[in-house]
Amino acid sequence: MHGPVVAVAAHDTSWQAMERMLTAHLRHVAVVEEGHAVGLLSDRDLASVWARDPLGLKHRTARDALGPDSPFVAPDVDVIDASRRLLEAGIDALLVVDATDRAVGVLTDHDLLGVLVDLHQHREDVGDQRVRHSRMTPD
Repeated sequence: MHGPVVAVAAHDTSWQAMERMLTAHLRHVAVVEEGHAVGLLSDRDLASVWARDPLGLKHRTARDALGPDSPFVAPDVDVIDASRRLLEAGIDALLVVDATDRAVGVLTDHDLLGVLVDLHQHREDVGDQRVRHSRMTPD
């Protein structure tokens, strides 16, 4: 999970959201209204707005640019559940919110791949060579 969360207001333009994303060197920003999470805006969402109407970035709000799926997860989400949510929604990040719907982090597919690599490395470190890739034939 990454934090602190970079956010834009729901009424900000998509252009402002894009500028914020670029300035922070991020692919996602939280969209908030009165401090509460509304969704997670991705660079793909912005690209979709631009593809439909290049001037739309200046006229559509960040809320309007949100994709159809912008699921939230709790800070204590299980790695498997988080991975399943990403796969089912066809997205690459989840917004982590607390019990009051305040954004506290962003969990990306990259974060989850890091967990997978760490688990694999741990098995190698303790000498467990039974790890096999399901799509690879054994030696």
